[in-house]
This record gives sequence, C-alpha cells and structure tokens, in this order.
Amino acid sequence: MRVYEKQVKPKYIRIYEWVHSQIREGRFKVGDKIPTEPNLSKQFGASRMTVRKAIDPLVLEGVVERKPGQGTFVVSSGIIKLTYDASKPMRFSHEMANHDIPHHWEIINRKIMPADPKIRKIFNLEEGEKVVCLTMVLYANHQAVIIERAYFIYDDFPALYDMEINVPPLQLMADRFATPIKTVTQYINAAVAGKRERELFNISYPIPCIYLEWICHSEKGLPFSVSLCHYRSDVFKFKIPTSELVSADIS
Repeated sequence: MRVYEKQVKPKYIRIYEWVHSQIREGRFKVGDKIPTEPNLSKQFGASRMTVRKAIDPLVLEGVVERKPGQGTFVVSSGIIKLTYDASKPMRFSHEMANHDIPHHWEIINRKIMPADPKIRKIFNLEEGEKVVCLTMVLYANHQAVIIERAYFIYDDFPALYDMEINVPPLQLMADRFATPIKTVTQYINAAVAGKRERELFNISYPIPCIYLEWICHSEKGLPFSVSLCHYRSDVFKFKIPTSELVSADIS
C-alpha cells in the first residue's frame, strides 16, 4: 500500500501568506512597519534568506516597500485591484458583487447647507439655495476604499435629511422618489487624501487618490445628484474607452 504524506508548504510561502493576510485583514495598515527579518526568522524558524525570499514578491507587487535603515513598510492594502471602465459607469455595490468581494457602506454624516458655487452651477441654483449632503464611506473587505459626498437639492428631496436609508442613495432615488438615473457625466482628476480623508481611510499620511465627480441626470435630462468621491488609487484604476487617434490637421 502506498502512503501519501501530506504536503507541507515551503516556509517562504507560509511567511508570504501570513504577512499578506495580516495586511488584507487590516492588522498591518498602510504606513505600518511589518516585523523585521530577524523577528520573522525567529517566528517561523527560518533563515534570513528564506524570509527575504518571502518578502520580495510583496515588494514587487507594490504591497510593501523596503526603506534602508528603517525597515519594511506597508504601502498598499493589497485588498483588491479593480479596473473601472469609465465608458460604463457602474454602482459600487454592483461592481463588488461582480467580483464577489464582501462590501458595505455607511452614511457617517448628513447636513443641510447652502450650495457652494460649483454645486450651484451644476444644479442651476440661486445663491443661498440649499442642498442635502450625505457623506458616505464605502468598504471592500472591511476596509474603507471610497469616500463619497453626495449632494441633492434640498427643496426636491427634503426627506433625505432625516429618513432611514437602508439602500444606496441612488437606488433610493429610483425606488422612493421615482427619479432613476438616465445618464451620468463623469470628471476624473488626481488628488491627495486630505486630513479628513486620511481619518476615514484610517491611514496616517497622505496617499494619492482618484477624484471622481459623478453627475446623475434624470429622464428629463436634469441633474439631480452630484457625487464627489475620493477613490484609493492603490485599489482602483480607471480604463479610458478605446478610440481612434485624432490626426493632426496639417492642411
């Protein structure tokens, strides 16, 4: 009779998987220093060379960074890498479901405020007219990945300020207020996470973000929602639709 022994993973793979899992689960956050090579060597009973072999792939993947004389630091959550097709706007919950990624969202602040010049221009409001602002944090794998500030004209949707919201606000617009999205206009910029964004992302230093403006239009073509969003750029990238190169006019 042939006896099959249970295969044991090489130590460098076990070290790699352990460090990666600590980062994914949020025990080591962006900006944190991971255990030193001597500490990992002692923890796993491995040589320094084996530990280095385990950490090298994380460096190549952009998850950690070695800083000479300081140690190795987490520079990316390593949770997910998602590509959004800018030509096909999709809601966060749908995108996460398509990738089978655990996700949730929460509204952390609501306020009624005078629309600033930018929001007034989009909504075609007069100075002093008010909007409802919902500040939301969207999570993937239990880590904050998007901060969204959604604006709605107060006179059109006053109930948004104090009603119970159990579904994403844009779904609520269709279900409760009979205002489904017909078209979406998007603007994409680069940005750096400010103090408040860093607090909500639970990181200690500024990180680059993708700053997305979503303007939702009703079936009548009127804008009814403006969302200003900070996407973590270590999690998301945006695909620009393929198009023909415009040739220079040399006539």
